[in-house]
Amino acid sequence: MASNQIYDLEPNNGVGTSEPKRTVWGKIRRVIWDDIQDPEERAFVRRLDIGLMSIAMLGYFVKYLSQANIANAYASGMEEDLNFKGNEYNTLLTMFTVGYVIGQFPGTLATVRISPSIWLPACEVVWTALVMACAGAKNVHTLYGLRFVIGLLEASAYPGMLWVLGSWYGPAELGKRVVMFQATSSVGTMFSGYLQAAVHKGLNGSHGLQGWQWLMIMDGIICMPIAIAGFFLIPDIPTKPNPRSRFYLREQDIAMAIKRMERYKRAPTKGFTLDIFKKTMTSWVPWAFFIPYTCFVVGLGSYAYMNLWLKATPQWKNNVTAINVIPTGGYGLSIVMSLVYAWSSDAMGTRWPICFIGGFPPLIGNIILSTWPAANSTKFAGFFLNFTATPIGAIMLAWVNEIMSASGEARAITIGFLNTAAYTVNAWAPNLIFPASQAPHYKAGYKVTAAFFAIWIISIPIILVLLRNLSIPQYLPQGEQEEEPEQKVIEEDRNPEHLPDLETALQRSLVVAGVDGKGTQPQ
Repeated sequence: MASNQIYDLEPNNGVGTSEPKRTVWGKIRRVIWDDIQDPEERAFVRRLDIGLMSIAMLGYFVKYLSQANIANAYASGMEEDLNFKGNEYNTLLTMFTVGYVIGQFPGTLATVRISPSIWLPACEVVWTALVMACAGAKNVHTLYGLRFVIGLLEASAYPGMLWVLGSWYGPAELGKRVVMFQATSSVGTMFSGYLQAAVHKGLNGSHGLQGWQWLMIMDGIICMPIAIAGFFLIPDIPTKPNPRSRFYLREQDIAMAIKRMERYKRAPTKGFTLDIFKKTMTSWVPWAFFIPYTCFVVGLGSYAYMNLWLKATPQWKNNVTAINVIPTGGYGLSIVMSLVYAWSSDAMGTRWPICFIGGFPPLIGNIILSTWPAANSTKFAGFFLNFTATPIGAIMLAWVNEIMSASGEARAITIGFLNTAAYTVNAWAPNLIFPASQAPHYKAGYKVTAAFFAIWIISIPIILVLLRNLSIPQYLPQGEQEEEPEQKVIEEDRNPEHLPDLETALQRSLVVAGVDGKGTQPQ
């Protein structure tokens, strides 16, 4: 039976029955960020944020900057310059996705075996060079090859960095960081729209290059320094730290990181074996999350066709700036929702309520678009509701990270599998659901994606039932013993005896905010 008592996040964080009095700012900080009472540990986490979180967010920002440029380039003259026909734009997107799928498992294994601080930045350096090479493409077939290899190299970035974040941050810290990491994808996509609008206005035709070609070049100029910085700022994992990161993580920081991971029962990596792979993939966890996560990945693409609708609408048809800038409002909304969901998830001390509730806005948005209303304002509402889905996938992967915390390898394998499986489906599904020849009014597209988000919503209570009735430790390759009676915060999500109901989760969020269930301040 779940207790209404606030869970003990860390021994020295002052959360629990012996909680010290806090200032108003302390209570606010406790909700929106961390409230670690031990000054040394607080300083350590701050250093992690400055180094690891900075490079994680910048790296994911440039990944989406280079990934989103194709949509902006296509809507800004590339379609005409390279003479796209029929569904060739869909094929171009598919080539990237095929490369992304093929690179998932090998990239995840390489991240763990070679080291994140070498593999991830090296991939980023090469894909940045290839993004710049796209500016020289003379036909769509050249772009097919370039985008395939770019997808292959980008495949490691998301699961690899999630694995690194899960190796350093504790349960009460991870949700906010993972969602902020995810939110930078929206920042990158927003910035790509602004950048395309700016280069089209200021550089289109300069030195014989079109605006979309300048976008590729500018993306490369922005990405390359960040890629190189990764060799120094990615700290690898506590048990095998990156020596080039010692300028911000000292010996005592590494020792503290190892103790923290022991405290959270988060096992270090000990090397991949066939036995570990079998035990992980024969557990129910990867397969239970496969369906909702795949529905999320495919369904999330429904907002990506907003600029094609704008391009086909007489009001904006010839306004390249509007076509690129208007959708950025949706990305701004997704950033706001990312912060709201991250704070709520960590404040509640459990992930599932946000996963469940967060599925409803995109469900409604896709239902609206499936009717293709005559009023543009209603279409805008549908598209913008779809943008709010962006952070729920990150919340789910944070949940998976914590469920599989007894094995570093199991975490990497499960996250790699979910991304591989989801993007395998995403490699072909958009061609059927959103054929370019039907743009912008797709016969089945938004009906199908509405169904995907309905499946996502239904899947969450099913996963909760599985967590209550199936044992997780027996499937994990390491630490196959019963958990200690005391449970850490998000371990309640992986222990069937400690799954809080929604009422309990909401009560917790009130207490974390400094207000008990009766609206009074705790003494």
